[in-house]
Amino acid sequence: MTEITGNIRSPFWPQLKGTGHVIDPVAFVLALLGAPLVVTIFTFWAVVPIFALIFGAPAYLICGTPALLWYLRRYEAKPIPIGVLAVAVNTATLPILLWTDILPGRQDVNDMLIMFGAFGGVFAFLWGLAFGWLYPQFRRGFFAPITPNAIPE
Repeated sequence: MTEITGNIRSPFWPQLKGTGHVIDPVAFVLALLGAPLVVTIFTFWAVVPIFALIFGAPAYLICGTPALLWYLRRYEAKPIPIGVLAVAVNTATLPILLWTDILPGRQDVNDMLIMFGAFGGVFAFLWGLAFGWLYPQFRRGFFAPITPNAIPE
């Protein structure tokens, strides 16, 4: 059975070239949920981040989680590239958000562009920066290798 699953050749499941990175699930979830909260805590005085947390969190979790998993499997977690990735994902999902809002005719397209495009891009970058900073901080503590000499007898 492993011979069959070990040689999957598909564009939907590409083989990694070289060594991939192991993602710590606990650190990933803590950083994923903690990044928007940290940004909101440090910028709550501007009031806008509170609304960004409410309106942007579903899109951040639905669209950002697969993008971050893809990125972390291939590259080391660095704040600036993850922030740029977050802005790219926000920009790529903007037409879908606009399309779903235009159908019921609830709001004006310009309002949605300002809310999800401008503010969403800024907060996507800030949340990506925070994730890129938090994930290695949490990962170091959880994935510290235990050596036999380190255990006291």
